[in-house]
Amino acid sequence: MHIEGDFSVRATPDKVFAFFGDPVALMDCLDDPHQVHAVDADHFEGTVTTGVSFIRGTFRVRGSYAARTAPTSLEAKIQGSGLGSGVDADLKIQLAAADGGTSVHWSGEVALSGPIATLGERIVRSTVDKKAAGLFDNARKKLEPT
Repeated sequence: MHIEGDFSVRATPDKVFAFFGDPVALMDCLDDPHQVHAVDADHFEGTVTTGVSFIRGTFRVRGSYAARTAPTSLEAKIQGSGLGSGVDADLKIQLAAADGGTSVHWSGEVALSGPIATLGERIVRSTVDKKAAGLFDNARKKLEPT
């Protein structure tokens, strides 16, 4: 399933790149309860309590940065499993200086397996879109100067 979006933020590309390059800062933008820690500069792991429709529970997650090109792009791979279901996500973030701030384009490919994958496409897509939009909206809010 493909997801993507854009937003602008009043912060420099260097600041935005550093923010998205910090796995704890990135995962702290999730609306769902979570505990994530960095294993090293490129790897992170933890748990996220989330769900789709009536399937809810705690998923173990681990991720890694597959590529970083400062200050213009990052790629991360995230895997999660729990309740007999799994999620694999490839996330790409493109940054560009724009009007005294940064233009952010994000895209991702998400694959689900197990009971979650058996739910209807509309239900799954709606939930994935909502969670991704929430993550990036929270990131924008944290990056904006106060």
